[in-house]
Amino acid sequence: MIPTEPQNRREFVKRFSLLPAVSTLLTASWSNTLLAAVTLPKRPTRGRMLLKISDFPALQDDFGSVRIGTSPVAGNEPTGLLHPILINRGPGGQFHALNSECTHAGCVVRPYSQAAGACICPCHGSRYAIDGARTGGPAFFPLLPYAVQFDGKDQLIIELPDLPHEIHASLVRNDAGSAARLRLEFLAFAHIHYEVMFQPSVSAPWQATPFALTPDGPLDQTVFAGNDDFAGVYVDTALQTGFLTVTMRLQPV
Repeated sequence: MIPTEPQNRREFVKRFSLLPAVSTLLTASWSNTLLAAVTLPKRPTRGRMLLKISDFPALQDDFGSVRIGTSPVAGNEPTGLLHPILINRGPGGQFHALNSECTHAGCVVRPYSQAAGACICPCHGSRYAIDGARTGGPAFFPLLPYAVQFDGKDQLIIELPDLPHEIHASLVRNDAGSAARLRLEFLAFAHIHYEVMFQPSVSAPWQATPFALTPDGPLDQTVFAGNDDFAGVYVDTALQTGFLTVTMRLQPV
């Protein structure tokens, strides 16, 4: 979710990053970012999702709604680790970010329907208002809300607490004893695709960078498919100054 430095020093990129950025001294057409706090060896406890409203046509008008996630939805359940997030726009530029997990039986709730006046669970018919309040059906509790900050123009920040993600970085030396590559190790969950992004400075845009799957393998990989196990990817230490982060790809679901 996000680094804790001020947001006006970050570029909004088209990725969903759940892992810490690491100093290097150390797809979708819509834009969103989720970055984790850069505190090694501390484990990140919260994150932020950063969005450009202009990248989501549905969010440009009142009562618009989108549902985004790291993995497809199969039937009425997510295939990956995380339930999708519902982002609903209320009157007056008020945004609501909600966990789409129904509080009745855990099914994935559908985006807000202006015609129905509710976000509806397809399993048992629980209904929720645009702000996540429970309005009908067997559910007794509202959808879990996330804190939202809107700059009044185009930038939306969603706070996502207690993310179980962390990254470990270590230098891998060559036969001559010099640092050849940086190994980034993280827990890669199934049904989620990961990328490595590089930022040369806090004011520069993030950019995808190739990586290798072995210490001496070719630097020709751009996407890593998680399999519920720890993964290690290797990047060139020729990236002298800047930041690296491992990102999760998002998709409409």
